[in-house]
Amino acid sequence: MKLKLTLIGLAAVMIATPVLAGGQHGPKLDTNGDGKVTQSEFQAGRSAQMLALDSNKDGKLSRAEFAALGEERAKAKRERRADRMWSRLDSDKDGVLSRAEMDGALAARFQRMDSDKDGVLSASDLKSGRDRKKVGL
Repeated sequence: MKLKLTLIGLAAVMIATPVLAGGQHGPKLDTNGDGKVTQSEFQAGRSAQMLALDSNKDGKLSRAEFAALGEERAKAKRERRADRMWSRLDSDKDGVLSRAEMDGALAARFQRMDSDKDGVLSASDLKSGRDRKKVGL
């Protein structure tokens, strides 16, 4: 029962995300282009999205089929982040990171983290516990 309620809750969250223009979050829901989404447009768009997850085409969503949506979104997010980072790190745009590019990126990061600009990273420079863990403090 708890699993069923959890899945219903997750489905409700996914379905309740309003998307007018479409894009990475799903189909364009405002199908008539009037700048508003009617209940009919909302349900049709989200129903289509849910049915697209039904990989075995039995008209129902299994937990695994539903979970696939989250996995796809997480993978896409990781890929976008990696692309952004790569474009900053690969300064000569040759498709590989040289030792010089890595050293330059690390030096720039150190400078950003060294908030008092004294040439060392101390606990006061590192605002979060996560930052302190990254440098072993």
